[in-house]
Amino acid sequence: MARTTSIHCRRAFTLIELLVVIAIIAILIGLLLPAVQKVREASARMKCQNNLKQLGIGFHNYHDSTGTLPIGQPMNMATNAPAPYTLDRSCWSHYLLPYIEQAALFTKFEAIRKANSGYICDNADAGIPLSPFMCPSDPNAGKNKTHTGSQGLHINYAACAGSTVFNPSSDTTGANLNGVFYVRSSTKIGDITDGTSNTLFAAEMRVSPDTTKDDLRGRHYNSYTGNTLFSTLNPPNTTVGDQQYSDYCIDIPGAPCRTAGGTYIQSARSAHTNGVNVVMGDGSCRFVNNNIDPQTYQFMGTRSGGELLKE
Repeated sequence: MARTTSIHCRRAFTLIELLVVIAIIAILIGLLLPAVQKVREASARMKCQNNLKQLGIGFHNYHDSTGTLPIGQPMNMATNAPAPYTLDRSCWSHYLLPYIEQAALFTKFEAIRKANSGYICDNADAGIPLSPFMCPSDPNAGKNKTHTGSQGLHINYAACAGSTVFNPSSDTTGANLNGVFYVRSSTKIGDITDGTSNTLFAAEMRVSPDTTKDDLRGRHYNSYTGNTLFSTLNPPNTTVGDQQYSDYCIDIPGAPCRTAGGTYIQSARSAHTNGVNVVMGDGSCRFVNNNIDPQTYQFMGTRSGGELLKE
């Protein structure tokens, strides 16, 4: 008898089946990527809130040690200050360094400041990144170079100067604003009669990269026109441009600017969706939506206006 041999053929994918599988994988990847991005943003937003929480604790520890909150900045708005602050371009964030585990850096730069030997930002260590001052959502966080050279670290957090421009006609030096931190401020907790839980201490700000000129916003070691301050005059992430000294700001999406015309102001801005992180006077952190009632937001910027906040 003849032996029959059976041949088993292995069936492969058809072109149509392969395309269907590829399409399914593409759809799954398309669904996964937004989820991953959302998780990353949630993590970055939480890190940002933790930074502000640390700054809030630092403010209170500074107050416990000295009896007042840190000075907003020693310099007048765009002019030299009276002695002994003539060339002193430090700001509130400099004085918080010992309270965010940067005592050695503070000691180094405090010696330079007291000697009044020039700008602190001239020192090579002025460019050292400080993570408590940097929001991970800002692609330009940690900027420490400008197109004209080093101006030191530019930070992502600003202290609240009040609800007006930084140099109103009634006080062009900026030494008597209605917030907690301003030119030569020495605010005490007891001065915040609106209540610390109703009063803003600090919020986020965006850093802009330099191109053909310097952008002054966020200068930690060279604060001249409220570079590390913000106002609640305009809502968070407003489309109204910031106004810095002369035209020293670079207009970018999320951080617009316009020619100052002698008036200076910065608004709270962030790379987060729909709002900004803030820290209140009682140390609590909140997320303030871009659509907050404008009047309520302005009231949050004052220390003793006697206003009643809406929920």
